[in-house]
Amino acid sequence: MIDERVLVVDHMDERRQHLAQLIETQDIEVLQASTCEEALTLIDSHQIGIVLSETELPKKSGLFLLKEAKHRHPDIEVILLTHNASSFTLLQALRFGAYDFIVRPIDTGEILFNTLGRAFTNRDFQRQREELLHELESKNRKLNQTLHRMQSLTNAIARIAAQDDIQKSFTTLLEVAIKDLAATAGFVALYDKQGEALGIKVSRGIGNVTSQRFGKQLPEGLTLTLARRQEATLIEADLPQDLARLLTDQEQQLYRPPGLIAAPLRIKDRVAGLLLISGHQQAIPFADHDLLYLTQLIQHAELQLEKVGLIRQLTRARKNNVTPLRSVMP
Repeated sequence: MIDERVLVVDHMDERRQHLAQLIETQDIEVLQASTCEEALTLIDSHQIGIVLSETELPKKSGLFLLKEAKHRHPDIEVILLTHNASSFTLLQALRFGAYDFIVRPIDTGEILFNTLGRAFTNRDFQRQREELLHELESKNRKLNQTLHRMQSLTNAIARIAAQDDIQKSFTTLLEVAIKDLAATAGFVALYDKQGEALGIKVSRGIGNVTSQRFGKQLPEGLTLTLARRQEATLIEADLPQDLARLLTDQEQQLYRPPGLIAAPLRIKDRVAGLLLISGHQQAIPFADHDLLYLTQLIQHAELQLEKVGLIRQLTRARKNNVTPLRSVMP
């Protein structure tokens, strides 16, 4: 690994070079520094795994180097070399985060290699630990987001279920979708009774003039293409080229880039229209979980719309003193 470099720090050239040659026999890349200042410059400019430093250095000591190196790069392991491993020096070194001590003279490489091996193993363990902690934090964050989204969905369903009018149900559906998905704009478009012309019935963030212009029929273009797919569509950022070519000048005002989510509205197994929202927050693009949330929201809204439609049918039948053709499911 590129950060499995060892930096050897010693002001005595012959002693430093001897250590470097020993370490290089283990196929480990070695950098050298003769002062604390030079060592810190190398630490900041190179990826270094372990610092092997003499405690007695000119101007600033190895203990200062230890303290400063751990402050700047906490994942670096520092091993100190000394002739005098006094209890005071040991306590200071441990307090500053030293991994280990090696007492000179170093006649063979056995102790040195063993210490370096343990230091590299410890780095790997710490790295794995950090990765696991990061993964755990990520999963907890996603779990909290899921729980929050489930609560939002429950609240949204309750709001839609409280409506007793089809227009209000569509309006609530659109407002909830835009709010919970942090979108900029959106609209609900429905087919006419013949199932041919698709027109906007409810909109937010688009403008009344534009909505009224397309209230009866949307022009041939992107919206009709998405509606004819009869399946949910997720676009995280910019429109792909094949869809961007379909976006007419007339439709430009219906969309707020970047991103969009479109999903069909079905009433009694028939595609009755399309719900489309667009314009996500710059740092939070639409994702699969947003699409899933929207489709679940629409499914519950469809049930409510069927219920409202049946209630209206019963009401009309009672007013006309006529038995309705369909029975209401319990």
